Amino acid sequence: MSSGVVRARVLLIEDDLPLATIISKHLKARGHDARVAASAEEATRIVRAGYRPTIVLLDINLPGESGWSFLRSGALDAAGAPPVFVVSATAVPPSKLREFGCAGYLPKPFAVTTLIEIVERHHSEADGAEASATQGGLDAF
Repeated sequence: MSSGVVRARVLLIEDDLPLATIISKHLKARGHDARVAASAEEATRIVRAGYRPTIVLLDINLPGESGWSFLRSGALDAAGAPPVFVVSATAVPPSKLREFGCAGYLPKPFAVTTLIEIVERHHSEADGAEASATQGGLDAF
């Protein structure tokens, strides 16, 4: 990794801790800053403590508040409203993704390489156009 490369700051909101650990290790091995929250409430605390993700990977079925509740809470507003990719075993219709302004959807199970590609592709696109990163069309994976 070259020191001049800006890497993604990833907030992974996932209650399946073995899966979260695998994803986090792969992201970190590629030089990304990955933080894991096992619940919507924990994700809110991480953001309120000052973490500013450049991308959020969000499971929907979480203990306590759902992923949709997390998005509805406005917790990401203080973080500059980074793009959110729903990563869930629950089928999510495109209309729901649009309603919540999500950048895309990755159904479980998925290849970790696919998830890394999403993070890196979206992050590289956002580098030059941060202001419009959340305004683009939906990516379907």
